[in-house]
Amino acid sequence: MMIALLLRLYPRRYRRENGAEILAVHQEAAAHLTRLGRVRDTADIAAHALRMRLGLTSATAAGRLLAEAGPLAAGAAAAYCGLHLSRWYISTVVSPGPAHLEADSASVLLFAAALAFVGAVTALTGHRRAGTLALVTGLVALAVAAVVDGPAFGDPVVTPAMALLTAFVLVAGPPDLPPDPGACAAAGAMAAAAWLPLTALYAGALPVSTDYGMWPLLVLAAAALLRTLRTASSVLTGTAAAATASPLLLAHARTSGAWEYPLPLWAGIAAIPLAGALAVALRTLRRQVPGTRD
Repeated sequence: MMIALLLRLYPRRYRRENGAEILAVHQEAAAHLTRLGRVRDTADIAAHALRMRLGLTSATAAGRLLAEAGPLAAGAAAAYCGLHLSRWYISTVVSPGPAHLEADSASVLLFAAALAFVGAVTALTGHRRAGTLALVTGLVALAVAAVVDGPAFGDPVVTPAMALLTAFVLVAGPPDLPPDPGACAAAGAMAAAAWLPLTALYAGALPVSTDYGMWPLLVLAAAALLRTLRTASSVLTGTAAAATASPLLLAHARTSGAWEYPLPLWAGIAAIPLAGALAVALRTLRRQVPGTRD
């Protein structure tokens, strides 16, 4: 029986104390659910079991970190996939030949990026469950297609690994710690700020030759700094959340040639911890100024 196998995913002590209750609730719910509903319920149990085994619950620091990083990871995915779509669109518009799509891995990459982008926007605008499902599905498809496409699309190792790592961050966060609207709005603004200038750059509307792939990372660091200063979250948590959300933006830097320029590369990598240090300094100054509070 599938539920018996799923219960084995739980830690032994938790299974011994709560297994009978989980089984009873599942059997009662399954009697009133459609086949799709039973599949979804089974997936929820499996995800909960893995979170319990990995210690990624709302009661653990790791679980709370993933919950904090979730919106930023969705924003980073939106920026990354949006840039991929922008590059394709602009290259198609300026190309002298007719636009067409073929049944190949490059087309799968394009549709996967579109699905992930739509999913990220959906998740950040209030439809968390449906959006996250579409986003994760798009990221997994993008990772597979990137491996198949090989060096023709960025990097056949780094890009898929970072896409799968981002998908893990999104699905492993505790569902009982949903992001607040402010966090989603900040993540959406971060995605837009990372995407729009580079899209203008690709279109030739900016007098800049290159950003060395670092601009999205710098925007993420700035967003984490502002979020930390505006909320009661600790500087360490905000910095760690930004670092956890950064894999796809690191992949963008990798495939944009940043590795060939040491100074911009290290500046981009250091941006997130430096933003955390700046947040510490600003909070310290605010405490020292009379009449201000954190």
